[in-house]
Amino acid sequence: MLTVAQLAPLKDRDPYLYETLVKIVASVNATSQRAGVDPSTPAPAPSPIASINVQASNGWFDISIADPSDSRPGLFYFAESDVTPAFGAYVQLGNQTLYWRAYSQYIGSQPSAPVTFGAPPIAVTGGGSSGPAPLPSSGSGAFPNGIARGGNGFGIHPGSRITRQNIL
Repeated sequence: MLTVAQLAPLKDRDPYLYETLVKIVASVNATSQRAGVDPSTPAPAPSPIASINVQASNGWFDISIADPSDSRPGLFYFAESDVTPAFGAYVQLGNQTLYWRAYSQYIGSQPSAPVTFGAPPIAVTGGGSSGPAPLPSSGSGAFPNGIARGGNGFGIHPGSRITRQNIL
């Protein structure tokens, strides 16, 4: 949040300048909050999604997320799968039985609470042919202490970014 401590003395000396600067500060703060770039505090997590629905056949998984909440532009949705309802590993899709969960997140906010397909989680069988062995997972979101984990979307810390090595 932008704060300008020197505005108070202007109120009596130049009320028009004071009013103009107050509006500018309010606009900057509103814009940074909507964009999720306020460095002082992360935006609150969006409301949890209402539900996730999953169906599968021949190695294809069809996922739909229902979210009737009042959202603002910039909301992203994440869907994750795992071979256990604990969501501790990542695997390729195909001829597998998987559990699914989804959540939403704005850039700069905390992720919403994940919602599983079914309560308790229900496994969905893909069927069909299986592909090659999966590559090691890099998880989702930011890497806290170098440990990849799911359920983090863009990251749980404001300004978190995955650093990538550039090889020239």
